[in-house]
Amino acid sequence: MGCSLALESNQILEDISSEELARVMEVYEAVQNNKQLHVVGLSEIVGGFIDVFAGYSDPLLTLVPLRNMDEYTFTHSLNVCLLNLAQATALGVEGQMLHDLGLSAMLHDVGKLFIPEEILNKPGKLDEKEWLLMKEHPVRGAEYLLDTPGVPRMAVINAYEHHLRFDLRGYPHVKDDWQQNLCSQITTISDIYDSLRTKRPYREPIDRSTVLENIEELMGSQLHPLLVENFLRLMKDVAQKKDTERGY
Repeated sequence: MGCSLALESNQILEDISSEELARVMEVYEAVQNNKQLHVVGLSEIVGGFIDVFAGYSDPLLTLVPLRNMDEYTFTHSLNVCLLNLAQATALGVEGQMLHDLGLSAMLHDVGKLFIPEEILNKPGKLDEKEWLLMKEHPVRGAEYLLDTPGVPRMAVINAYEHHLRFDLRGYPHVKDDWQQNLCSQITTISDIYDSLRTKRPYREPIDRSTVLENIEELMGSQLHPLLVENFLRLMKDVAQKKDTERGY
């Protein structure tokens, strides 16, 4: 069983070719250089992810290898895409909606490409002015995607809402009766998990068990309780498979 899981993880990485990953990087670099976002290329890659993962029991095994790549915004978006697909599949989402959930995840942080790199990569705490600039990225991302042909409406909403929080106390500011999209609430969980598990300029990666404890503590405040339960079940299954792989 353990051997098959290891082989399975390696096979997934082979099926997601370096050429496809390079194409995603090219898309992000084009946006940074004020060029047109080509959604078709990203859409094809998300479709490929869905096809590949459908044949494997544990797509989440791909998260660690992908995180070793250099560009944070790029790898983080890939990881959030994988986590979104895993969460949504566990909820029974399929077809076009599943595809749009994945594509929306790939584009959720596109607004950060318009934030100065010195702010994104600052090793210390952001000052008030820098934090206000950082908080603009959901709006800037949504505005950019709204003007981009071929982008599904879900991706625009997701870019805008992914920092709203379940209790609507996040950003940007919205009315008290705002109804959050399911995709945004799934993305918020994926975003928090991968952000905490990834090394950043201002801190080391946080261990998996601590991250999951933190996520559980956010149920009902920052995160939708039922979606957190679904996510924790997924992660429990992953942990059990890894224990089996190690012979525990």
